[in-house]
Amino acid sequence: MYAQNKNLKLNIIAILVLLIVFTTNATAVTVSVDAPEYESGSRFDITIEIDDVDDLDSGQFDISFDSSVVNVTDLNNDIENGEIGSTAVPIDLCYFIGANSIRLLFNVPGVTGVSGSGTVATIRFEVVGENGDIIFLNLSNGVLVDTKSDKIPANWVNDKVTIGDSPNGTLTTYTTTVYVKNIDDDKLDIHLLVDGNDEGFESISSGKTKEYDDYGLEEGTHTFTIRWFDPDTNEWYEKTKEHTITDVTTIILLTDEHAEDENKISSHVFINNLDDDKLEVYLYIDENYKKYLSISSGNTGDYGENEFENDENSLHSFKIEWFDPDTKENYEKITRSHITSQEAVTLYVDKHTEVDIIPVHEEDPKPVSTSSTLALSSTQSTDGTPSSPATAGGSGMITDTTTQSTKGTPSSQIQVEDSTENNGLEHHIITTYTLIGFIAFMFALIRIRSV
Repeated sequence: MYAQNKNLKLNIIAILVLLIVFTTNATAVTVSVDAPEYESGSRFDITIEIDDVDDLDSGQFDISFDSSVVNVTDLNNDIENGEIGSTAVPIDLCYFIGANSIRLLFNVPGVTGVSGSGTVATIRFEVVGENGDIIFLNLSNGVLVDTKSDKIPANWVNDKVTIGDSPNGTLTTYTTTVYVKNIDDDKLDIHLLVDGNDEGFESISSGKTKEYDDYGLEEGTHTFTIRWFDPDTNEWYEKTKEHTITDVTTIILLTDEHAEDENKISSHVFINNLDDDKLEVYLYIDENYKKYLSISSGNTGDYGENEFENDENSLHSFKIEWFDPDTKENYEKITRSHITSQEAVTLYVDKHTEVDIIPVHEEDPKPVSTSSTLALSSTQSTDGTPSSPATAGGSGMITDTTTQSTKGTPSSQIQVEDSTENNGLEHHIITTYTLIGFIAFMFALIRIRSV
């Protein structure tokens, strides 16, 4: 009996040990809100931290707050991705659930997952309440999933923030107002980062200054960074300044001016369609296919900019080809131009109608003069470029627009020979009618005398 009781006690102890181990492992992961205890500025950040996670693949959670005290005003800019170790944890989706709660869903890229500690999100709040207000930041509906699609048990820990200064004076913050002046010649979208936190962007016209916001910053040194994209150079730029905050401060940051590359040699090609049909017009520069556009009648197609090397020959050829549905023919025009800087080149598609093509067997042919020539042959590309208009039109391509006979005799000579033959026939008819008239007159005269 004693032995049985002893075995029973040992079994109970073993089960309790296993439960303790299982419970410890099951609750090893902690997800918590890390927020400042006191906040006297107009905006502040919190992070959602995660500790000791293994093979994390994805997850979600809700965070609730009192929107009459703090609020998130821009989900796109005020919620940032997390990071565990050196692996980014992207926020796939975030949206409001009512006025006082936001749901966030995150997903680690790839199939290997991530392990360790870090953050799953950063959330920026704007203060709308009064000093002394207390805001509770509570997590709920939290789910973590590993790479095997199994749920990861976790503890979810809340936090709170008191609006205003710390009563013991250990946290001293000052209002810092930031302005950005755009001295470039273009209107720019300029992002502001304070201590590495992206505070959003403003669109600022050339020569203008815009206020971004007031920021509650602790006494000490802070970094202020502006980033922008310049359309003249097609480049991103960044400037960072350090400022030591010891009182209420106003900071003005300046962009740099970046003009277009004055040494660039390029041609911006435009093609104007003078025909009465919508045409597909193919552009070749120096015999190299560039692109084609469908251009409506009377409109101009923008074929973009083409850069040339500084050591290239300055004389360049610009050829256009098109198929005209009225004449069922393909045409081409070639223009040569010296390009020595950034220049615009405009080419014109000539108008062609059905009367421009007259078969040689018709009577009284009339020569037609055109400013473009019928193309000799199709220009084809071996690297996957679209077919030339010769292929699209499907008709033979001719180089000479002068009308000719089928035996090689110029049409002008045919007209002369026809004219000579007609003149001889007219002379013969006149002579015959004159002879008949004379005979009739003599017959009438003889009849009168016999009477």
